[in-house]
Amino acid sequence: MNPTKAGAGLEFSVLSDAEFESFSLKHPQNNFIQSADFTRFQRARGQSVELFGVRRDGDLVAAGKLNFTTNRWGYKVCECAKGPLLDYTDAALVRDVVGLLKERAAERKAAELRISPNLTYIARDADGAEHPEIVDNRPLVAELAGLGFEHQGSDMNFANVNWMFIKQLGGITDAEELIMGTSYRTRKAIRKAEKNGVFLEQATLETLDEFYDALSTAGDEKGFFYREREYYDQLLRTTSAEFTKLMMAKIDIPAYRKSITERLEAEAASAAELRRDVEETGSKKKANRLKVVQDLVDSYERSLKDIERFPDSVGVATVAAIHFVCFGDEVVCVIGGTKQDYIYFNGATSLYWGMMLHGLDKGYSRYNFYGTFGIQGQDEEGHGGYEFKKGFGGDVVQLLGDFVMPVRPVAFQANRLVRAGIAAARTLLGKLPLKRQA
Repeated sequence: MNPTKAGAGLEFSVLSDAEFESFSLKHPQNNFIQSADFTRFQRARGQSVELFGVRRDGDLVAAGKLNFTTNRWGYKVCECAKGPLLDYTDAALVRDVVGLLKERAAERKAAELRISPNLTYIARDADGAEHPEIVDNRPLVAELAGLGFEHQGSDMNFANVNWMFIKQLGGITDAEELIMGTSYRTRKAIRKAEKNGVFLEQATLETLDEFYDALSTAGDEKGFFYREREYYDQLLRTTSAEFTKLMMAKIDIPAYRKSITERLEAEAASAAELRRDVEETGSKKKANRLKVVQDLVDSYERSLKDIERFPDSVGVATVAAIHFVCFGDEVVCVIGGTKQDYIYFNGATSLYWGMMLHGLDKGYSRYNFYGTFGIQGQDEEGHGGYEFKKGFGGDVVQLLGDFVMPVRPVAFQANRLVRAGIAAARTLLGKLPLKRQA
């Protein structure tokens, strides 16, 4: 394609994967959606993807990944999800880049252009309370509206996630400082899992079935959406081992039972000895110590009781599975969960903690728990998951959301009418009786 020129000396062109990756990695709005790895993956799945750049005097000042999709009626959409990457404080640059994107969308016969800048809408704290004195990008929403975009609202978007929970890792020096930034309950769960021998393993093509079984089981039990197995197979084949981390938490049942049994026997022997000493001497100090040791004995007995349903023949069990992505400045927890039968082992806690340690070790500055809802109250769906994430420390992050602009107005309005008609028909059908009343 020949470069397209715009005002202010800007030039639009298609970028190579290497050019795009170099720009996106260094950009403050970097995210895994706008990456060369994810681009290769989408191409392998047959998607129409284009990497673009906008230059000023030869230097890249904006870039992004465009996805072109066509529905069954031939309606085509050009989307730059979590982008484009550019300086949104430069109003002239925003205006000119939007103009170039609209031209490109028209060249590719798209009827609408969608963008969703990877920028905070309004700063929020751990409880979701607004702090516009820190960050307030509401004026940008009005600015984009002035350029012809329609904001799609601020409700939770499950397709293009716009509500997240993020923990900052920058400035944390070691694991001890990291764990002290979590709640008491979370620290206890982390240390319990470590003591009990829960370990992590990254899935490969050879072990993908183990990962997928745990993921799909957790998804079916918890009711969350997960992709087909082929999706994860394709990720492993087309992206790097650092970019795609399909992580599993595992427990060796025979080894765990043996460890607990040995600890129980040791503490029971200590309790017996202390009890004899207390009976003979009446020592209050030893009586207090006996209470502590007896609590441990009781705890180990409960642990053995809890795993009675898992015979040694189970061997090594995969108790949880989570899909993580590592790119740019952050580690992202995309989707995953714990198999209900094994929830006792705190597998998800181990995975979150293990990947936080990975982020700290590799120099990532953020740990992104990704899609988060149920923030407003305990009666909301998803509130339990939000509270779980909150235990690790961090803040709610609300992004700007999606923006839609007509490129071919007639087709755009016709598509809206069709969608409205389908929605109305579904609503009507939902109200009809399932069978004729007697």
